[in-house]
Amino acid sequence: MVGRGPFSVTDTPLWLDAFPHDFTAAHERTLRGLSKVAERVYYPGARRDGGRDGAWLRITSASGRTWTGVFASELVAGRLSVIASWPQPSTLFVAVGGGPYLVDTGDPDRWSRLDRPTARGFDPHPDRGLALLLDDEGVSAYDRDGLAWESDHLGPEAVLLGTLDDEVHLRAGDLLHRVSLRHGRTVTERAPW
Repeated sequence: MVGRGPFSVTDTPLWLDAFPHDFTAAHERTLRGLSKVAERVYYPGARRDGGRDGAWLRITSASGRTWTGVFASELVAGRLSVIASWPQPSTLFVAVGGGPYLVDTGDPDRWSRLDRPTARGFDPHPDRGLALLLDDEGVSAYDRDGLAWESDHLGPEAVLLGTLDDEVHLRAGDLLHRVSLRHGRTVTERAPW
């Protein structure tokens, strides 16, 4: 699980090779000495005429198309700052403090923003083809086709403890939440500690 801790807020998001993918992505500032790419796309909006500054990523799709994505960032303490592969092999996940972006690396005009502005945790489960996002509401699971399920409301205090068998365990105060990885059914009980 990537979230609270030293990787929560940074001007260089953490790269997480979470799922098999058919593209490459690198922080543009790490590519010193290489020429700038002519195609620059600003998000939100997939605009070519400029936008807000943020995370600059050099992206090369499976077809070899190379472009730079500039993702507007909102560096907020406790919010997710991670770039990752996604259950859909050509999709790039970019979270830089606000609602995360999903971008088709082969067609930068095909993008969306997940309605999770308080995302603070990312938990990949490649063996199940699920990416879990923890936000102030609860856990949302995404597969290659989109939203697979959502847990019950867990609140902003919920913290991931880990995965045991078919469940993700979270703690919120003196409550233990057990969320099924199959369908999101949530069982809440007093924590045994």
